[in-house]
Amino acid sequence: MTIEGSAVTYTEYGSDIPKLLGTTNFKINPDEIKPDQVVIKALATPLNPADLMQLRGGYNESPEIQLGTEPNGPLHVGGNEGVYKVVKAGSGSNASQLKEGDLVIPKLPSFGTWRSYAIADADNLIIVNGLSVDQAATISINPATAYQLLNNYISDWQKGDYVIQNSGTSQVSRYVSQIAKLYDVKTISVVRDGKPQQEIDELKKYGAEHVISHSEFNDENFDITKYTNGANVRLALNGSCDSTVANLVKSLSTKGQLVSYGFLGGAEIRYSAREQFAKDLVTRRYWLTANTVADPQGKVDTIKHLIELYKTGKIQDVPYNKLRYKQGSKEEISKVLLQGLSNFKDGKGKQVLFYE
Repeated sequence: MTIEGSAVTYTEYGSDIPKLLGTTNFKINPDEIKPDQVVIKALATPLNPADLMQLRGGYNESPEIQLGTEPNGPLHVGGNEGVYKVVKAGSGSNASQLKEGDLVIPKLPSFGTWRSYAIADADNLIIVNGLSVDQAATISINPATAYQLLNNYISDWQKGDYVIQNSGTSQVSRYVSQIAKLYDVKTISVVRDGKPQQEIDELKKYGAEHVISHSEFNDENFDITKYTNGANVRLALNGSCDSTVANLVKSLSTKGQLVSYGFLGGAEIRYSAREQFAKDLVTRRYWLTANTVADPQGKVDTIKHLIELYKTGKIQDVPYNKLRYKQGSKEEISKVLLQGLSNFKDGKGKQVLFYE
């Protein structure tokens, strides 16, 4: 039985994303896959900021992808994250580890997740059975980033230590607050001015000890000890490279670390060299994509830890906006995804495409 699929594709990079993206239909004959390949059906695939940077070029460039069992012209498929269900596994030793109905996610980046079906190498999939589709859809990037940010740089957290982070309303920050709390580590989240009390209360529900506005945090007289009572601020997380970075560094205790993992707010990081010298501070860059390529097993281990945290109820998934696509419907998959892009630009948060 031939499977019909659709994908969000592009043939060149650029900034005019609505013009770049189109829909490509394809067919898969499950009987023609290689022994260690697997046919998988998409259940949910997110739209992340990193996906947009990839489309513009110069950031984790996407390889050309063959969509079905018949050759297609040169093209790329957008998306780096998603959850799939195994439809058919090949007869090879790697594929035999998977069975029909298993929930799986791609191990390596640049998979090209925005497609309703895919042919995948079995050794490039991680089994995530036991999670809900909502959890599995987004486990690969935001929770994984939060987990590694807290575990890759500090291994001897002490009860009462602090993490301070900008981009305080982001998905990553909400997972950071949850996971840090499991280590008895307190979180201070810095947010843009004008956030409603309901949103601030929600951040505290996820584990933030304190929520501070940009204007208060950037005031020249701001003193972090007002919130920490002198406890160690060991880690500062910079997800935006905005005006708060200098005070993130200023708020660190001796031998603290600034880790930058995003730059949507700008392309420059500025802070006091005097603070760095006086306190013996360390600044680092974190990039999940590079970490995964360098250490694929580290990604697998991270996902295993997160699955256990989800299953035991120690963390909860952070809500996001859901889009719907049905294979064979009149609406093209690329049009549905572009609606998600519009929602994201309008400040409606993380967007995830669900396949019916």
